[in-house]
Amino acid sequence: MSFLIPKSYLIKHKILKFLSNERMKNGGLNTKEDWRFTVKQISKNINENIEDVNKQLDYLFYKKLIYCEKNESEITNPYCWVRDKGIENYTSFTFINDGKLLQSTLFNNISTGFFQIIVGIIAVLTIIFSYMDSKRYREEVLELERKIENTRMHLSNLKADLRIVREINDSLSNNKKLKKVN
Repeated sequence: MSFLIPKSYLIKHKILKFLSNERMKNGGLNTKEDWRFTVKQISKNINENIEDVNKQLDYLFYKKLIYCEKNESEITNPYCWVRDKGIENYTSFTFINDGKLLQSTLFNNISTGFFQIIVGIIAVLTIIFSYMDSKRYREEVLELERKIENTRMHLSNLKADLRIVREINDSLSNNKKLKKVN
């Protein structure tokens, strides 16, 4: 799972691991000269780029996890060794756990943003389709209202025609009655 951990966190852990293991050889009874190393030696032993190692050593020094002292023979290549707090951080996998936490937080933020975008798109599409449906329903309602009005007018015409037919029938029946009376 180390591919999920940022490189800077892995380098910090590797530095602390190397320096802690060297310091703890022989049960920690070695002299300081046996467990102090130059930046170049550390870089070579952990197989990392010297610039990356130097950056991470600055951070570890700032956090008081390692101590560095001047190298008289090479000013830009100081001696470094791990402090007790650095050994504690190495054994508790502090930087590995922090790196995993950073990656999972980043993943959660990205996935949350991604799902928010998807939900937003779905909401917009729902609104668009609802508008289109309501427009279609409105047109259907108008069409039905027009058909109802046409049917009403047709019924009105039929009613008028029926009245005329009744009047004609009534007048015909009155005429027949008159003829019979005559």
